[in-house]
Amino acid sequence: MDDPISVPTRVHIVGAGGAGMSGLAKLLRQQGHDVSGSDLKPGRMLSGLGDIGIDTWIGHRTEMMSQVELVVASSAVPDSDAELVAARDAGVRVWRRPELLRSFTLQMPTTGLAGTHGKTTSTALMVTAMRGIGLDPTFLVGGELIGMNTGAHLGDPSRLVLEADEAFGTFRHLALDSILVTNVEADHLDHYGTLAALEDAFSQVTGRVAGPRVGCIDDPGVRRLARRVAMTSYGFDPDADWVLGAFEPADAGSRFQLTHDEMRIDVTLPKPGAHLALNAAGVLVLLNALDVDIDAAALALSGFTGVRRRYEIAAHIGAITIVDDYAHHPTEVTATISAARQSAQGDVIVVFQPHRYTRTADLAPLFGGPLAMADRVFVTDIYAAGEPPIIGVSGRIVAEAVEAAGGRASFVPRIVDIADRLSAVINPGDTVLLLGAGDINSIVKDIVAVIESSL
Repeated sequence: MDDPISVPTRVHIVGAGGAGMSGLAKLLRQQGHDVSGSDLKPGRMLSGLGDIGIDTWIGHRTEMMSQVELVVASSAVPDSDAELVAARDAGVRVWRRPELLRSFTLQMPTTGLAGTHGKTTSTALMVTAMRGIGLDPTFLVGGELIGMNTGAHLGDPSRLVLEADEAFGTFRHLALDSILVTNVEADHLDHYGTLAALEDAFSQVTGRVAGPRVGCIDDPGVRRLARRVAMTSYGFDPDADWVLGAFEPADAGSRFQLTHDEMRIDVTLPKPGAHLALNAAGVLVLLNALDVDIDAAALALSGFTGVRRRYEIAAHIGAITIVDDYAHHPTEVTATISAARQSAQGDVIVVFQPHRYTRTADLAPLFGGPLAMADRVFVTDIYAAGEPPIIGVSGRIVAEAVEAAGGRASFVPRIVDIADRLSAVINPGDTVLLLGAGDINSIVKDIVAVIESSL
């Protein structure tokens, strides 16, 4: 049997507590498979799988591997993992996440949302637009849609909407009939080695797509990609096929116009930021190419509730706003601070937790300018994400880059010390951004408690 999930089977997910893997577990369960999952540490996403009949556990239960027919592991799980070793010893087929994703994309027509930044939000915007006009796409999002409290759903098999993730080369495995590329920048160079190799991968993936290909021409990487692969372009650039114009803040969100030839679409978004407007514009252009009513889809986007950890309002403490955001790349940091400036009444204070030693080593100097856009910056030590330390690489070099760019930064190695440092400088009207792809959001309650006690 070439595809073990073509009929109901017993599947075990290793690393099931992550956003992507927990979503895959949900889709498998909704398809009728008998699913179990494990992770090395507890978490909300792992425990939530039990609510839909998935047996989960913390750590390893190697004796269970001989009782399943397929084991699927996150790309980050090492080959030496005890459950993977036990499965192989028992003659059980072992897949990595990209192989399972490919299987899903072969089952139904698939739209991929790709790019160094904006994949999760763009996927959520597309799901919101389609559901808002009565469609029910199957989807897999690398985050939790706030309005639905899930990142995965088995809906109409006529359309699967998912993130086409470049990490670990995952998107090379997908069978896509349409694609949106938001941007192409240097990231995951521990896998690709060079920006040129990363751009080659985007070119190969996009070039294989027989249907609509849409890209943001404002981004230099996408502009280079468009010279290699025919694409429909969008952006603020007047040379784009679809031009985003008349952009302006609107309450806590924004509004803009999207024009193409004689067509003009008015769009209102309930969340701030030019980057969000660009993502929404790209989604609308792609939906139009897929013969979805673009006017109705644009109207539906006014109900976008967002994604967990993507400019998510974590708390209001009087006139102080705490925002939790996944930004962990210089471009993402720029976009998030710019969005905060749009509505902040006072200072914008950033707490930044660098993500991975390799990324910090590659990009530390590039964080200086973006973080210096804030009025005050606290940089914690690095969230390793399983990587071994690199000598001389710590959050301190990011703080030094901010200072060199003219910003005001402090290196606070332990995140548990952040709340006290914030309470000493914060004032009513300020906006605090907790930025990073690690566990920086774990201190929200501490920050709220300390600031409330000081007011």
